[in-house]
Amino acid sequence: MTVKEFPTQQVLELACASQRVNGEYLKESQAVYSADNMYLYSKHTNKMLMLCTLIPANWTADPKEAPMPLKVTEEDVALAQEIKTYFKRLLFAAIEGENEFQTNINSILSGDVVKTNQFGYVACLPSVYVRDRAQNKIKKVARTVQEGYLAEIGSNLKDLDCEILESVKSKNFEGYNISAIINNKMASWINKTNLNLGNCVIVKAKVKDHTKHWKHQNDVTRLNYVKAAQ
Repeated sequence: MTVKEFPTQQVLELACASQRVNGEYLKESQAVYSADNMYLYSKHTNKMLMLCTLIPANWTADPKEAPMPLKVTEEDVALAQEIKTYFKRLLFAAIEGENEFQTNINSILSGDVVKTNQFGYVACLPSVYVRDRAQNKIKKVARTVQEGYLAEIGSNLKDLDCEILESVKSKNFEGYNISAIINNKMASWINKTNLNLGNCVIVKAKVKDHTKHWKHQNDVTRLNYVKAAQ
Protein backbone atom coordinates (compact mmCIF):
# COMPACT_ATOMS: atom_id res chain seq x y z
CA MET A 1 0.00 0.00 0.00
CA THR A 2 1.32 3.45 -0.92
CA VAL A 3 2.14 5.53 2.13
CA LYS A 4 -0.04 8.64 2.36
CA GLU A 5 -0.31 11.49 4.84
CA PHE A 6 -3.32 12.94 6.65
CA PRO A 7 -3.78 15.80 9.15
CA THR A 8 -2.78 14.74 12.66
CA GLN A 9 -5.96 16.11 14.25
CA GLN A 10 -8.16 14.21 11.81
CA VAL A 11 -6.31 10.94 12.39
CA LEU A 12 -6.50 11.32 16.19
CA GLU A 13 -10.22 12.05 16.04
CA LEU A 14 -10.72 8.93 13.92
CA ALA A 15 -8.74 6.93 16.48
CA CYS A 16 -11.20 8.13 19.14
CA ALA A 17 -14.14 7.22 16.90
CA SER A 18 -12.75 3.74 16.26
CA GLN A 19 -12.31 3.21 20.02
CA ARG A 20 -15.93 4.23 20.57
CA VAL A 21 -17.22 1.95 17.80
CA ASN A 22 -15.22 -1.09 18.87
CA GLY A 23 -15.58 -0.38 22.57
CA GLU A 24 -11.89 -1.21 22.98
CA TYR A 25 -8.59 -1.23 21.16
CA LEU A 26 -8.30 -4.15 18.76
CA LYS A 27 -4.86 -4.85 17.34
CA GLU A 28 -6.21 -7.91 15.51
CA SER A 29 -9.66 -8.53 14.03
CA GLN A 30 -12.07 -10.39 16.30
CA ALA A 31 -14.78 -12.83 15.28
CA VAL A 32 -18.20 -12.34 16.88
CA TYR A 33 -20.45 -15.35 17.48
CA SER A 34 -24.09 -15.80 18.46
CA ALA A 35 -25.25 -17.44 21.68
CA ASP A 36 -25.39 -20.80 19.85
CA ASN A 37 -21.81 -20.33 18.56
CA MET A 38 -22.70 -19.33 14.99
CA TYR A 39 -20.34 -16.89 13.28
CA LEU A 40 -21.98 -13.49 12.84
CA TYR A 41 -19.30 -11.07 11.69
CA SER A 42 -15.79 -9.83 12.44
CA LYS A 43 -14.88 -6.70 14.35
CA HIS A 44 -12.19 -4.88 12.42
CA THR A 45 -9.07 -3.47 14.04
CA ASN A 46 -9.12 0.18 15.05
CA LYS A 47 -6.35 0.86 12.57
CA MET A 48 -8.32 -0.75 9.74
CA LEU A 49 -11.43 1.31 10.57
CA MET A 50 -9.34 4.46 10.35
CA LEU A 51 -7.61 3.47 7.12
CA CYS A 52 -10.80 2.42 5.35
CA THR A 53 -12.54 5.64 6.35
CA LEU A 54 -9.82 7.73 4.73
CA ILE A 55 -8.92 5.32 1.92
CA PRO A 56 -11.91 3.07 1.07
CA ALA A 57 -9.84 1.34 -1.62
CA ASN A 58 -7.60 0.03 1.17
CA TRP A 59 -10.18 -2.76 1.71
CA THR A 60 -9.46 -5.49 -0.84
CA ALA A 61 -11.25 -8.44 0.76
CA ASP A 62 -14.95 -9.39 0.52
CA PRO A 63 -16.91 -6.15 -0.07
CA LYS A 64 -19.67 -7.47 2.19
CA GLU A 65 -17.19 -7.48 5.08
CA ALA A 66 -15.93 -3.94 4.42
CA PRO A 67 -16.08 -1.70 7.51
CA MET A 68 -18.48 1.23 7.59
CA PRO A 69 -16.80 4.66 7.43
CA LEU A 70 -16.30 6.24 10.83
CA LYS A 71 -18.31 9.32 11.74
CA VAL A 72 -16.58 11.61 14.21
CA THR A 73 -18.75 13.00 17.03
CA GLU A 74 -18.28 15.97 19.34
CA GLU A 75 -17.23 13.52 22.04
CA ASP A 76 -14.51 12.13 19.78
CA VAL A 77 -13.20 15.64 19.12
CA ALA A 78 -13.17 16.42 22.86
CA LEU A 79 -11.38 13.15 23.68
CA ALA A 80 -8.79 13.84 20.98
CA GLN A 81 -8.00 17.16 22.63
CA GLU A 82 -7.72 15.53 26.06
CA ILE A 83 -5.28 12.99 24.64
CA LYS A 84 -3.11 15.67 23.05
CA THR A 85 -3.02 17.62 26.31
CA TYR A 86 -2.20 14.50 28.33
CA PHE A 87 0.72 13.42 26.17
CA LYS A 88 2.13 16.96 26.10
CA ARG A 89 2.52 16.63 29.87
CA LEU A 90 4.73 13.61 29.23
CA LEU A 91 6.94 15.65 26.92
CA PHE A 92 9.87 15.75 29.35
CA ALA A 93 10.15 11.96 29.51
CA ALA A 94 9.93 11.84 25.74
CA ILE A 95 12.71 14.39 25.32
CA GLU A 96 14.87 12.51 27.77
CA GLY A 97 14.35 9.36 25.73
CA GLU A 98 13.28 7.36 28.75
CA ASN A 99 10.30 5.87 26.95
CA GLU A 100 10.50 4.93 23.28
CA PHE A 101 6.71 4.79 22.90
CA GLN A 102 6.29 8.29 24.34
CA THR A 103 9.11 9.55 22.12
CA ASN A 104 7.38 8.23 19.00
CA ILE A 105 3.98 9.52 20.06
CA ASN A 106 5.33 12.96 20.87
CA SER A 107 6.98 13.11 17.45
CA ILE A 108 3.70 12.17 15.76
CA LEU A 109 1.42 14.47 17.78
CA SER A 110 3.73 17.46 17.42
CA GLY A 111 3.65 17.12 13.63
CA ASP A 112 1.02 18.43 11.24
CA VAL A 113 0.49 15.15 9.41
CA VAL A 114 0.57 11.41 10.13
CA LYS A 115 1.71 8.81 7.64
CA THR A 116 -0.55 5.81 7.10
CA ASN A 117 2.23 3.48 8.26
CA GLN A 118 2.10 5.29 11.64
CA PHE A 119 -1.62 4.83 12.16
CA GLY A 120 -1.03 1.93 14.54
CA TYR A 121 0.59 4.27 17.07
CA VAL A 122 -2.33 6.68 16.95
CA ALA A 123 -5.01 3.97 16.94
CA CYS A 124 -4.00 2.76 20.41
CA LEU A 125 -3.82 6.21 22.04
CA PRO A 126 -7.43 6.40 23.32
CA SER A 127 -6.96 3.03 25.03
CA VAL A 128 -3.58 4.04 26.48
CA TYR A 129 -5.01 7.33 27.70
CA VAL A 130 -7.98 5.70 29.46
CA ARG A 131 -5.71 3.07 31.02
CA ASP A 132 -3.14 5.59 32.24
CA ARG A 133 -5.81 7.91 33.62
CA ALA A 134 -7.38 5.03 35.56
CA GLN A 135 -4.02 3.86 36.91
CA ASN A 136 -3.12 7.38 38.02
CA LYS A 137 -6.48 7.70 39.78
CA ILE A 138 -5.99 4.36 41.54
CA LYS A 139 -2.49 5.41 42.61
CA LYS A 140 -3.87 8.58 44.22
CA VAL A 141 -6.77 6.75 45.84
CA ALA A 142 -4.44 4.09 47.24
CA ARG A 143 -2.75 6.77 49.37
CA THR A 144 -5.96 7.91 51.05
CA VAL A 145 -8.35 4.97 50.96
CA GLN A 146 -9.45 3.37 54.22
CA GLU A 147 -7.96 -0.04 54.92
CA GLY A 148 -10.14 -3.01 55.81
CA TYR A 149 -12.90 -4.85 53.98
CA LEU A 150 -16.54 -4.08 53.22
CA ALA A 151 -17.91 -7.14 55.03
CA GLU A 152 -17.17 -10.74 55.91
CA ILE A 153 -16.71 -13.28 53.14
CA GLY A 154 -20.11 -14.57 52.07
CA SER A 155 -21.96 -11.42 53.14
CA ASN A 156 -24.61 -9.87 50.91
CA LEU A 157 -24.36 -6.18 50.00
CA LYS A 158 -27.18 -3.94 48.78
CA ASP A 159 -27.73 -0.36 47.58
CA LEU A 160 -24.19 1.01 47.94
CA ASP A 161 -22.80 4.11 46.27
CA CYS A 162 -19.71 3.31 44.27
CA GLU A 163 -17.08 5.01 42.09
CA ILE A 164 -15.73 2.98 39.17
CA LEU A 165 -12.00 3.63 38.83
CA GLU A 166 -11.15 1.15 36.10
CA SER A 167 -12.91 -1.16 33.65
CA VAL A 168 -10.59 -3.35 31.59
CA LYS A 169 -11.52 -6.26 29.38
CA SER A 170 -10.31 -9.49 30.94
CA LYS A 171 -7.76 -11.60 29.07
CA ASN A 172 -8.82 -14.74 30.92
CA PHE A 173 -12.58 -14.43 31.35
CA GLU A 174 -15.57 -13.21 29.36
CA GLY A 175 -16.07 -9.83 30.96
CA TYR A 176 -14.35 -6.78 32.41
CA ASN A 177 -12.09 -6.38 35.44
CA ILE A 178 -13.61 -3.63 37.57
CA SER A 179 -11.76 -1.62 40.21
CA ALA A 180 -13.88 0.60 42.42
CA ILE A 181 -14.25 2.50 45.67
CA ILE A 182 -17.17 1.63 47.96
CA ASN A 183 -17.50 3.24 51.40
CA ASN A 184 -13.96 4.61 50.92
CA LYS A 185 -12.61 1.07 50.57
CA MET A 186 -11.24 -0.66 47.51
CA ALA A 187 -13.31 -3.33 45.76
CA SER A 188 -13.08 -5.33 42.56
CA TRP A 189 -15.07 -7.82 40.50
CA ILE A 190 -15.60 -9.27 37.03
CA ASN A 191 -18.52 -7.62 35.21
CA LYS A 192 -20.18 -9.06 32.12
CA THR A 193 -20.34 -5.66 30.46
CA ASN A 194 -18.12 -2.61 30.38
CA LEU A 195 -18.83 0.07 32.99
CA ASN A 196 -18.22 3.79 32.63
CA LEU A 197 -15.73 5.42 34.95
CA GLY A 198 -17.40 7.46 37.66
CA ASN A 199 -20.53 7.14 39.74
CA CYS A 200 -22.33 3.83 40.06
CA VAL A 201 -24.74 2.06 42.42
CA ILE A 202 -24.18 -1.50 43.57
CA VAL A 203 -27.75 -2.77 43.61
CA LYS A 204 -26.61 -6.06 45.08
CA ALA A 205 -23.45 -8.15 45.39
CA LYS A 206 -21.83 -10.85 47.47
CA VAL A 207 -18.41 -10.75 49.12
CA LYS A 208 -16.32 -13.42 47.44
CA ASP A 209 -12.91 -12.91 49.01
CA HIS A 210 -10.52 -10.62 50.87
CA THR A 211 -7.33 -9.83 48.98
CA LYS A 212 -4.66 -7.19 48.35
CA HIS A 213 -4.21 -4.85 45.41
CA TRP A 214 -1.58 -6.38 43.11
CA LYS A 215 0.42 -3.14 42.87
CA HIS A 216 -0.37 -0.93 45.86
CA GLN A 217 -1.06 -3.69 48.44
CA ASN A 218 -4.21 -2.04 49.78
CA ASP A 219 -6.98 -4.22 51.17
CA VAL A 220 -9.45 -5.13 48.41
CA THR A 221 -12.88 -6.70 48.80
CA ARG A 222 -13.45 -9.10 45.92
CA LEU A 223 -17.11 -9.30 44.89
CA ASN A 224 -19.25 -11.60 42.73
CA TYR A 225 -22.90 -11.78 41.64
CA VAL A 226 -22.71 -8.02 41.20
CA LYS A 227 -25.63 -6.05 39.82
CA ALA A 228 -24.48 -2.51 39.09
CA ALA A 229 -26.49 0.45 37.82
CA GLN A 230 -25.26 3.65 36.17
